[in-house]
Formats: sequence, C-alpha cells, structure tokens
Amino acid sequence: MNPMTRAFSYLIAAQFQAVGLIILAWWGGQYLNEHHPLSFSWYAITFPVAVLGTVHTFYVVVRHALRQGKKDEEKKT
Repeated sequence: MNPMTRAFSYLIAAQFQAVGLIILAWWGGQYLNEHHPLSFSWYAITFPVAVLGTVHTFYVVVRHALRQGKKDEEKKT
C-alpha cells in the first residue's frame, strides 16, 4: 500500500474515533445528568475525557506515521 494512502486511512480512522468519543461524551453526560444528578453538570467531566482521548488518538497516529516514514526512508537507502 502506498505510504500516503496508509497515512490518510489512519487519519480518517482517527477522525471517526474522535467524533465517536465526542458523541459518547455528549450521550454519557446527558444520561448521567438525568439519572444521577449532582450539583454540577456531568458534561464538565465527560467532555474533557473525550478531548483527552481524542488528543491521545491523534498523538498515536502521528507518532506511528513518523516511525513508518523513517522505516520507509531506511528501506530506500
């Protein structure tokens, strides 16, 4: 597979995961606010967790792409 195609497929997969995490945070926060109400909104917890998960996902994808790029360069030489 072309390295650029592989990188784009990883990026698209990471974007789908990010959207899924945000939707899950919204749904989870809504559910917790309705069924387990507290003095604060559960969104204050669920959304930062989703953002951290999204940042971690993109970090792993970029790190993997950089490592794969180095391996491809080593194979060419």
